[in-house]
Amino acid sequence: MGKFLNFIKSVLSSYEFFFTAVIIFYELFFHFLRFEAVSGDIAGIVFLSIAFGSAAGIVTSFLKDKGKVIYTIIVLVVIYLFFVAHLMYSHVFNSYLSISGVGGMTGQAFTNFGDLIWSAFVAKLPVILIWLIPIIFYAVIGRKIIYKGKRKPVAYSLEALFLMIFTFYIYLFFIVTGKGDDSAYAMLKNYDSVERSVQRLGVIRTTFLDAEYGIKRATGNEKKEAEFAEQTYVPEFDMETTTVTEATTAESKSTEATTEATTEEATIDMSPNTLDIDFEAVNAAANSGAVTSINEYLQNAQCTNRNEYTGMFEGYNTIFIVAEGFDGFVIDQKLTPTLYKMTHQGFWFKNFYTPLWYGSTSGGEYADLVGLMPRNGGYLSMNKVGSTGAYMPFTLCNQSKRNGYNTFGFHDNYYDYYNRNVSHPKLGYDNWLGIGNGMEYEKNAGGGVLWPQSDLFMEQNTFDIYKDEEPFHVYYLTVSGHVQYNFGGNAMSARHKDIVEDLPYSDGTKAYIACQYELELMLTALLEDLEKEGIADHTVIALVADHVPYGNKEIVDELSGKMLDNTFGWYKNTFILYSEGMDHGVPIDKVCMSLDVLPTLSNLLGFDYDSRMLAGQDILSGNEGLVIMNDGSFITDRCRYNSNTGQVDGDVPDEYIDYYKNVVKNKKNMSDMILVNNYYKYIKDYIPGEDEE
Repeated sequence: MGKFLNFIKSVLSSYEFFFTAVIIFYELFFHFLRFEAVSGDIAGIVFLSIAFGSAAGIVTSFLKDKGKVIYTIIVLVVIYLFFVAHLMYSHVFNSYLSISGVGGMTGQAFTNFGDLIWSAFVAKLPVILIWLIPIIFYAVIGRKIIYKGKRKPVAYSLEALFLMIFTFYIYLFFIVTGKGDDSAYAMLKNYDSVERSVQRLGVIRTTFLDAEYGIKRATGNEKKEAEFAEQTYVPEFDMETTTVTEATTAESKSTEATTEATTEEATIDMSPNTLDIDFEAVNAAANSGAVTSINEYLQNAQCTNRNEYTGMFEGYNTIFIVAEGFDGFVIDQKLTPTLYKMTHQGFWFKNFYTPLWYGSTSGGEYADLVGLMPRNGGYLSMNKVGSTGAYMPFTLCNQSKRNGYNTFGFHDNYYDYYNRNVSHPKLGYDNWLGIGNGMEYEKNAGGGVLWPQSDLFMEQNTFDIYKDEEPFHVYYLTVSGHVQYNFGGNAMSARHKDIVEDLPYSDGTKAYIACQYELELMLTALLEDLEKEGIADHTVIALVADHVPYGNKEIVDELSGKMLDNTFGWYKNTFILYSEGMDHGVPIDKVCMSLDVLPTLSNLLGFDYDSRMLAGQDILSGNEGLVIMNDGSFITDRCRYNSNTGQVDGDVPDEYIDYYKNVVKNKKNMSDMILVNNYYKYIKDYIPGEDEE
């Protein structure tokens, strides 16, 4: 009995036990803070913590007493700072830190997010102070009671052997407890989501996976092939799409076309919205297993068909707006009459969602402009477009250029923020202007630069550039709705404080409404300028958010009048699609998302594109609606599936859920593989109007 007690005492006083306890403390604390629940993932995270703690402790066996103390303090401080950084990042961006993905953007992040980072530090100060306990404990007590003596070589050899065996059993545990696409084992096998990896494996194991992926990418060993799931079961779906009323058609089509439509019933082209591609010839020319696997998937992927809306806006000028931090709950008939009119008198998408993609604005902008799912960690997809010079033929700008449009892009922040000066010309925006290469700062009376800048000021200083360049495609990336939302640090909120003072909301929500009011003024001025130039009736305006106001869920809750759920409700939003000629709104009940914006506009403008090669789908087609969240959860017109809990809301068979889980997986893999392999260049010869290189 005495020997056993001595053994227990030696274990409890070992560095291995101490480091294990410290890592478990941080991992579980972080897990409960972010996920607010005990789940089956806890066991796996604890096992991994034991492995990491034991490994860290074994190192002390090779050090002298003073070396043990110095080493331990260094490790404790590194772990502490490591978790604080993750805590701050997750609080600010409602996402998780991927060093290989956002490491190069740190300087720019501090430029625009410095105040927000400080606010996050203050908000999380109690946790940050509590997390100092292991360091304080070791400095005051731990280094005195933890065993410092030397062990025989056989002792730590046995420890190392135990650690290897234990690690093997950890992986066996993950295999036994589940091998599904959302499982911990799947994250270990294929790191493709920093969010799911943090939840399933913990912060430290995710960081190792992230570093491993970053090294592979840097050395050219990035995975370029993916396994696409077979989809033998296809659920039947029959949805009657909302038709455009005669009055709307008369206003939005030419007089001649309207006359023909009223005299005889036109035959609607319902053929597939695809390109005539010889995939076998592409395979032969590419001589690449990755390209072959993508082609095999695309040939069998679901497409959307042309429909009664195809070409409705053919030849129209287009103004595409990605609105910073915009949330549809801010729209009010009295306070924001222009936003209200454009929402309800255009195509009115009642169940539109803006998922929060990795990289916040960069990821949201990528989804909006490119129509593919951004990668969830490892790299910023928009940056990769620029760094690799990827060919992107289906962006609205590049499609517009092939159809004879003059194209322009404007941003009221630095033109090279997130390296957009490199990526956006690949999207078609050769005329990409921002602050630093043609755009000017708006300044206050004392000559100080305002932050954030004014969207209205941007419109007033750019409209004359393109008004006489019909047909034109214009892209506006706004910034007035940028965090943080207060009246002291947000110039746009302060500017419009008087109009929100009497609203029945908290100061944060008032400040959010006030800064978004600058977008209302921009749109009002834009409609007035288009009308003045006589081009409003053949110009279509599309507005979509880059993301909801992440890190400020309480604002969205307050505006919506209820506590929204974290998986779906928080991300419900508004997509504005409007032309001045549309006097009557066209309500659309189908669920839809930001990935659907590009294919929907492509169809309305009558562009030739391949609907199989975009992650979203034409909302106005007859296909069932689908919303994909960044964590793999999804919504269809018949159900909701939460990938984190496995919960299904809706009366659907298991085969239906399995089918859409595979659809989500395949769209993610397709998006990754198209970008990693620069796939679109292999089909360039099959794109109508594209010049040969």
